[in-house]
Amino acid sequence: MTRVVITAVGTDRIGIVAGISNAIARAGANIEDLTSSRLEDKFVMLIVCDLRKSSFEELRRAVTAAGEKLGMSVVVQREEIFRAMHRV
Repeated sequence: MTRVVITAVGTDRIGIVAGISNAIARAGANIEDLTSSRLEDKFVMLIVCDLRKSSFEELRRAVTAAGEKLGMSVVVQREEIFRAMHRV
């Protein structure tokens, strides 16, 4: 397993992308894809990361802590779990 999917949802504010992406970089992971959307006052972000130089737990802790500081609900899942949960 080398890829994870991070979802972050919360009230829009300045610094969300910077805060989450800095946590990812500090954990040693690389962002491969990022998409975001704003609906009224809500902000949603979906990020796919490569974990070849990081560990799942290290990344999960870093991103979850950053999300809490930003008031965001953050979920970090292994890519295969994310895909299985969202298969139609």
